[in-house]
Amino acid sequence: MPGTSLPVEAPGPRAASDDPATVIAAGILAATLAALCHETLGHGLACVGVGGRIILLTSIWFQCQGATSLTDAGGPLASLVAGAAAFALLSLDISRGVARFVLILFGALSLFWFAGQLIDHALINGDDWGFIARRNSWPWIWRPIAATIGVAAYAAAIGLSRALLRRKDAPGRNAIRLAYAAGAASAVIAGLMWRPEPIRSALEGFLTLGIAPLGLLVAARRAGGDADGITLAPPIARSWHWIAVSLVVFAIFLFVQARGLGSLAAIGRPR
Repeated sequence: MPGTSLPVEAPGPRAASDDPATVIAAGILAATLAALCHETLGHGLACVGVGGRIILLTSIWFQCQGATSLTDAGGPLASLVAGAAAFALLSLDISRGVARFVLILFGALSLFWFAGQLIDHALINGDDWGFIARRNSWPWIWRPIAATIGVAAYAAAIGLSRALLRRKDAPGRNAIRLAYAAGAASAVIAGLMWRPEPIRSALEGFLTLGIAPLGLLVAARRAGGDADGITLAPPIARSWHWIAVSLVVFAIFLFVQARGLGSLAAIGRPR
C-alpha cells in the first residue's frame, strides 16, 4: 500500500576474509621447516651421530658417507616426532593466530610425509625404508607390514588434522588450500635450485609436499566450523612479522641448502 514501508531483511553473516600474503607466507614457512626437519635435522644429525660425513644435502635429497640404518631412519623419524610434537602443542592451546596456523601446517605436513614414505617405500622397495630393509636383510614381509602401518598412520594424520580444523578458532578451508598450494610450489622452486638435476628434484619436492599431504585437504573439507556455506573461522590477519620471517627463512634455504651442500652437490647424483 502507498506510504507503507516494507521490512528489510538484515544481511546474513559474511565469509571472513583471510590475508593472502600472510596465508602464502605461512604455507611456505611450514613446508620449508618440514624439509629442514626431515633432511637437515633428521638425516643430517643421524649421519653425524654415527660418525658419517654428509656428502649431499639439498632441499629434498640426502646422502651420507658411512651411513647406517639410523641415518636412513633419521629423516622419517624426525618427521614423525616433529609432527607429533606440533600436534601435542596445539592440543595444549598455547598458540594463537598465525603461529597456530603455521604449527597446524607444519605438523600435518610432517606426519603425512612420514606416513607417505612408509607406503611409497614399501611399494617401490627403495629409498629410506628400502635401504634399511636391505642393510638388515629383512624378509619380503616387511613391505606389506610397512604399507599397512603407513596407511594406518595416514588415516590417523587425517583424523588428527580434522579434529584440529573443526575447532571454531581453526583456520578456514580456503586458507588451508592456499597455504597448501604455496607450500607445494615452494618445494618445486627449491628443487629447481639444484643444478645437476633440477627437474627431478622439483618433481620429488612436489610429490613429497604436494601429493603426499593430500590428506590435509581431505581433513580441511569441514575446517573452521563451516556451516551452511558460511565460514565461521576467524580470518588470518595481515602479519608483516610472519611474512618477513617466512621470506628470510625461505631465501636462506634456497640459496644455501637447496643449491646443494657437500662434495657431491655440484656433480653428484643421489643414490
